[in-house]
Amino acid sequence: MPQKNKGLSSLSERRKRFGWLIPFADLRLTLTLLSLSMILIFVATLEQVRVGIRGAQAEFFESMYGIWYYPTQFWGGEYFDSIPIPIPGGYLLGGLLILNLLAAFITRFQWTGKKMGIQFIHLGIIMLLIGQLATQAMQEESRMQIDKGESKNYLERFHGVELAFIDVTNPDTEQVVALPQDLLEQGGIHYAKDLPFKVKVLDFGPNCEFNSLPPAQKISGPAKGVNRGVIQTANLEIRPKAEDFSSEGMNFGYVVFELFDGSDSLGTWAAISHPAGNHWWAQINPKMGDLAFQPIRTNGRLWGATLRPQREYLPYSIELLGIANEFYQGTDIPFNFESEIVLKMEENQTRRALVYMNTPLRHAGKTFYQYQMNKAADYTVFQVVRNPSWLVPYIACILVSIGLLWQFSFHLLRFLTKSSKAGLASS
Repeated sequence: MPQKNKGLSSLSERRKRFGWLIPFADLRLTLTLLSLSMILIFVATLEQVRVGIRGAQAEFFESMYGIWYYPTQFWGGEYFDSIPIPIPGGYLLGGLLILNLLAAFITRFQWTGKKMGIQFIHLGIIMLLIGQLATQAMQEESRMQIDKGESKNYLERFHGVELAFIDVTNPDTEQVVALPQDLLEQGGIHYAKDLPFKVKVLDFGPNCEFNSLPPAQKISGPAKGVNRGVIQTANLEIRPKAEDFSSEGMNFGYVVFELFDGSDSLGTWAAISHPAGNHWWAQINPKMGDLAFQPIRTNGRLWGATLRPQREYLPYSIELLGIANEFYQGTDIPFNFESEIVLKMEENQTRRALVYMNTPLRHAGKTFYQYQMNKAADYTVFQVVRNPSWLVPYIACILVSIGLLWQFSFHLLRFLTKSSKAGLASS
């Protein structure tokens, strides 16, 4: 009995100390947030048809709120389709759910044998929510395409570009200075100690349409003032376009920039990024082949400019030894894709591995999944995921399991004890 009073006293003291948290621990708030979460999932699922999985995730789950328009195919859609409906986003609902659970944990629960299992269960759920928010905020997804017999030591982002300047004056080495998309979106003048010129970003867009006009026809739009490089010689007109978030979307990012040597202008260039790699430009149109490397000569050195998928260089490389793909007999449905690779690490250490469906390669905090393959062209593509919080869901599930096991065992033991006492009393 004294132990129970001590627990109640401790709970009362906590409620006095953290009284301001009591409104956030209300069960009605929990039910409201869970109901809004169901609405969010329903709306985001509908929006996947319009903007794709990535677009719906960015607009509704990785935001504080999203704007939804009533579908025209629903009842009354012709009257309500123009009304913007704000939907609470994943960050907002997730953050409030974490606050709600923490407030309940602090102000309501007691660390007693009877309640210990519930405590573990709530701790596990809190960790699951925190882990999901951390994953959305920190997870990075990239791709690595390797030809058979080739070694590669860099990743390319699925979304995001960089304006790279490459010094190829020395035939044995290359020096690369890249401006990431964040700087391109800001615009303005950018300096780099390794660049012999300043870069003034005049215009940038994540997607565009382009076509070559007859030589006599003047171009308009973002490329109107371009007087150097491929865009000028091929008379390419660039028309900005909204970014395509669908799973099959092909986004051709573009940038218009001017170079300065001191206060002297070296000219205005434009560059376009091919989503499948800039080596494809030469195959599309020979005139556009130099979009992969637009030469810039200054101060006796040769530089090249290109807009390409943003890269991340690795302290190790992967060599592709061979690939194989299998299909269900008589169909085009893939049964198995596999790549035989050699992981080349520091100090001449190597590791052979077989990467296939549901069996990825894990190394240095990154996971390489078999993503695509082209047997005819002898290349493979890995989807590379970096998720620093990948252990959190496992820990959370262990805590929930311990809590459920504790509660079940505690009540089972009490039931057996009472049954035993009752049996002794009746005998």
